[in-house]
Amino acid sequence: MLTRLKTFVKNQFAIRPEDNVHPEVARLFKHNAIVNTFDICFFFMADSFWAINTIMPVFAATLTDSPFIIGLMPAIVNAGWFLPQMFMAKRVSEMPEVVTFGKRMARLERIPYVFFIILALLLPVIGNKIGLIALILVMIWRGVGGGMSALPWQETMARVIPLSHRARFFGFSRVIGQLFGVVGSAIMALILARVDYPYNYALGFGVAVVIQWVSYAFYHQNREPDISIPQVQDEQSNATMETRQNAPADAHDAPIPGIMEILRKDRNFRLYIIARALSFLGNMATAFIAVYAIQTFNLNDEQAAIFTGVLFAAGIFGYALWGAIGDRIGPKKIVTYSFVAWAIALLIAIFTNTVWVYYLVFVFFGIYSAGIGVGDSMLIMELSDDRLRPTYLGMARTLTGAFLLLAPVLAGWLVNDYSYNLMFWVTLVFTLISTVLMAQVRDFPRGKRVLTKDSDV
Repeated sequence: MLTRLKTFVKNQFAIRPEDNVHPEVARLFKHNAIVNTFDICFFFMADSFWAINTIMPVFAATLTDSPFIIGLMPAIVNAGWFLPQMFMAKRVSEMPEVVTFGKRMARLERIPYVFFIILALLLPVIGNKIGLIALILVMIWRGVGGGMSALPWQETMARVIPLSHRARFFGFSRVIGQLFGVVGSAIMALILARVDYPYNYALGFGVAVVIQWVSYAFYHQNREPDISIPQVQDEQSNATMETRQNAPADAHDAPIPGIMEILRKDRNFRLYIIARALSFLGNMATAFIAVYAIQTFNLNDEQAAIFTGVLFAAGIFGYALWGAIGDRIGPKKIVTYSFVAWAIALLIAIFTNTVWVYYLVFVFFGIYSAGIGVGDSMLIMELSDDRLRPTYLGMARTLTGAFLLLAPVLAGWLVNDYSYNLMFWVTLVFTLISTVLMAQVRDFPRGKRVLTKDSDV
């Protein structure tokens, strides 16, 4: 068993000649893969202490009874994460050394988390009303900070992790990260159960801050390949020589098209944007699945941490699954099948009346989240050529981010004026529509696509 495990781990870092990886990228790959794996592991562990779909909505529910505000917790973080990316795209795409910039943004990303500790400690003094306002402001700060660092991080991964190994790397690293998340969830459950409110949340958030800076210490060790960006990207592309020879002579010298030009010409990308936007409306239930269970089945707050543990444990299977098959089936199918998993979770939430069956909601939610984590960014990368990658990533995040803010408004209204059950049904409908649309998106062979001012894509 141990020998097989060693062989498996070794294969994760093996670069074969047929992978067509630039020698400098290949030379640094093992180091970069290891430090980024540990970065992801400790970041996931920290995230389990303030999980936006379980812990934070339950924490918000101790301050307010408003379904809208409770639903707003994950939405403002996700929207804050998505919205700034389009505005970062041009700057990132023009950077010769994006890794250094990514490290600087990663430091800034971690600052707002300290204020969660301060907020929880001050709750007995400032009261629930002011505490709720402060929580919303810090959550916004958390989301925007994450969004400012997300694109540099994704571009860093694209430059240091070869295309041939991306699905494998993200699958492997996030499986281990989920294990760290399960451990973190168990620790948070003990803290919530054994320490008085609100100091239990303060202690949990404090532990998370320490772990998060450990993750940064590993991320800081990334080494950027010391070669020109076009050369790295060209060598990492798996385009055939015939494809390169047949490409328009000015394809890589043409001016980078603007946002409106891309949206006008690229029908396939527009379809992706529509499908992904509707899927965010299909995410409106994520903020309520833990709160609903706690209220319906009369559970204690520490149950939120247990749900988080189940979520991370399911993610282990999900990341292992998508990582194993991702390079064969492609990211579009990963995303589409993930939508199906979320639809199953919603059906279980609608029809179950026992907490033990309800755990399956978090199982399928974890599989869904893992699929999106592995497949979504990879899919966007495949829908663009290398020089447009930051632009496409930024557009995809920002143009769909507004729907993340619309989702809790709709969900809060449905829960407040009607019922959780109706909200789950509406969420399911949006999820099924987005699944059908995503299945229509066309996969492009990686590295074979160029967009010029005269092309119709």
